[in-house]
Formats: sequence, C-alpha cells, structure tokens
Amino acid sequence: MFTRRRSSWKRKSRRRSWFPIVLLLVGVPIALELLVRGIAYATGTSEQLTANSAGKSELIEAYRLGFLSPDGQPYEALPNQGHLMAVRNPLMGYQLLPDQTSEFWTINAQGFRDDQPVTPEKAAGEVRIFVLGGSTAFGQLNSDNQMTLASHLEKLLNDRVTNQKTNPTRFQPATLPYRADQVAEVLALPPRIPEQQYRVINAAVPGYASGNELAMLMQQVVAYNPDMVVLLNSYQDLMLPSSQVGADIPGLDALIQGERESPTAQFTQSVQDWFDRLYVVRAVDRYVLQSQSPEEELAIALNLVNAGNPQPLDQALAADDAELDRRIARYRNHLLQMVRWSSATRKRLFIGLQPEITGRAANAMPPEEAAILTKLGDSYAQRMQVGYTKLSEAAEQVAQSSANAQLLDLYKLYETYEGQAFQSPTSLTDEANQVLASKFFEAIVRELAIEPRPFGS
Repeated sequence: MFTRRRSSWKRKSRRRSWFPIVLLLVGVPIALELLVRGIAYATGTSEQLTANSAGKSELIEAYRLGFLSPDGQPYEALPNQGHLMAVRNPLMGYQLLPDQTSEFWTINAQGFRDDQPVTPEKAAGEVRIFVLGGSTAFGQLNSDNQMTLASHLEKLLNDRVTNQKTNPTRFQPATLPYRADQVAEVLALPPRIPEQQYRVINAAVPGYASGNELAMLMQQVVAYNPDMVVLLNSYQDLMLPSSQVGADIPGLDALIQGERESPTAQFTQSVQDWFDRLYVVRAVDRYVLQSQSPEEELAIALNLVNAGNPQPLDQALAADDAELDRRIARYRNHLLQMVRWSSATRKRLFIGLQPEITGRAANAMPPEEAAILTKLGDSYAQRMQVGYTKLSEAAEQVAQSSANAQLLDLYKLYETYEGQAFQSPTSLTDEANQVLASKFFEAIVRELAIEPRPFGS
C-alpha cells in the first residue's frame, strides 16, 4: 500500500512539474504584450503602431477588387475579396459595378471612375478624352477621384483655356504680326488650343491588361464617341501568362473546378493576421527590423494576376525568353488593333508605357520605395528592365504605323523625381500623378495647337 501511494504521488508530482512551464510559456508573451502596450500608450507611440497601418489597411481594402457573378451574386468562396466591386464579363473578363462609392473613389452609372454620369451624346463644344489602362491609369491607392491622372489632365486642359481667355498676350496670337522680329517673338510663346470644354473620363480598371483594354474600347468606350484616347498600360502584360488573352477573376477557374482554399490554409492565415496585430510584433518590425507593415506588403501585389500568391513578384515574370516574346507579341497584337481603330476613325491615340519602380535611380529612392523593391525578388529589376526594353520596341513599331498614334515612353519618368512617387511597383502617389498628367497634357497640346495665320490672310 505504501509503495503504491508513493508511486501515485510521484506521478502527480511529475504532472505538476509541467504546470509552471506551461504557465511560463503562456504568461511571458502575455506580460510582454501588456508591457509593450503600456509603454506605447505612456509614450504616445501607440498611434504610430496602429493608426497608420489601420488607415493603410482601409485604403487597400477599398481598392481591392471584389467579384460578382453576371447576375450580381458574390463569389463567396473566393479569398481576399475587397470593396471595389467588379462584375464578371465574358468579353472583358470583368468590369466595374456601376453606381458604387467609397471614401476614396466614386464609380458612376456607366461604370467609369467619375463623379458625374457620361451620356452617349456630347454637349456642344465638348472635347471628350477617354483614359484606358489598368491600376496606374485608374489611380489605385490615390486619396480620391480628383487626384487621378484623368482629373489632373482635365484640369490642366480647362485651365489652359481659361488662361488663354484671361491672358491672351501670353500665348501665340491668331494672326502673326507684320515684322519678322515680332514673328519670332510671338512664336516663342506657348501655342493656343481650341477654347472648348474638355472632359477626361477615367475608363481604366485595376488589373486590366492590353486584351481587356482592347475589349473595353470596342465594347463600351466607342459608344461614347471619344475624340481622343489616352492608353496607359504595359506592366500587366509582362506579368500575365501568354496563355491568357487578358486578365480574368483570380481563382475563378479553380473555384469552378471545385477547388477551395483548405481549412488549414484558412486557419493559418487567420492566425497570421492575429499575430501581425500584436503590439510586440509591430514594435519589433518597426523599431528593430525596420520592415514594412503587413498592410504595406499587401499593397505590392494589389489587383495583380498573382495577388494572394506568397511568392515574390519576379516569379510571375516570364520564365524564359520564349515566354517573354509571346507576352510581347500579345501586347503588340492588341496595340495594333487599337492603332488601326484610331486610323479608321481618325481619332488620336496616345500610347503611354506606364512608369514602374525599377525606372527610378537608386540614389533618388526614398526608404519607402527601397523597401518595396526589396520585396519583389532578386531577379525582378533586371528582368523587368529587359521586359520594358522589348515592350518599348514593340510599341514604337506599332505607333509608327499610323499618323494618328503617338508613343510616350514613361518608364523612367520618375528616374530623378524628388520624394515618393510609388506606393507599389506601379501605383503612384497623388503628387506623382500630376507629373504624369503633365506629360500627356504636353502631348495633347502639341496635337491641338492652333497655328497662327500669316499676316494679312
């Protein structure tokens, strides 16, 4: 009896010996979390750890696409659904749901990013310019509709008309003066453009590639009788596999085939999200590792073809020269069809190769952009530069086939730009969009410039 009791006591003793260890493993992290929270509140740094990332997260979710079926039903099994709703379309892949709004954007009744509706009939004296493209042209991560390329461009054009009316002597006259020295003097002034009302409509859609933009032009934009089209694209064509004509709803094929995210993966992601919100983790990331917040990393692949893929973006680039050539050929073919449309309709087409973060000079990059670049993969910069070289050659060849098309190679537009230009590999800041708009403005002014009549004519 005595021996059995002693044995039982030993077993209880051994079981109890684990309790302090478990208590230590659970208690220390909790105590550390409470300590960091207390220090953060006491020193006033709590907002630095939470407010900025919360605001960034809200912005990202507002711009993240959420997808609906053609009859308006959500694809609930698709992961990572955002607030910018898009409807499945068999011709365009998907298109933005009309009549939706958020703190950061407004989509009108026609599905364009515009505060006002667009009618098929133009008002008298209206010059209508449509902007086509993907995330950059759309104004992804910009603070509101007024900070986009389209809005900046519209303001520049209408301000030019106002300045011509209020300060006519600052621009070239309608008729040249008689004396030769005066002719040279007035021709040095900025040219005048037709004094009409300019309307620039943002028909870009996040995630679009050239195939989607071609479909958008032919299926929707032509119905609104554009006078000019601004096309800003190229990046998504380098990322999209050559087997795809255009971008489609990510994960839809797998969903149709019955594939779903495993419960284990869902649980792992939930745990990771909870872990990333801990003050201890945020403090270590911010002050020790000085790494990007989880929200900033989410912005990198926002609305790209491989969104949700944990691999760096360089894994989405062409694996070899043959695949790259096929992607370039696809881009060239779609661009050629748009150029042929511009020739047939005598509409001006301005083709912009969009800016991208690897076009920045290393010594001009602020820390925010340098941090983005480090997340893109070891081979990203070199392969992206090769891709843009081939894109530029293809676009130049196509643009030269028509007098109605003009190419603007904007890849290195921000090479020496002071300050932050990029919020992701291609998403621009509000201020950087003004620089981009000025380039298209200059090209449009050259096209619209009114040549002064000779003296006496």
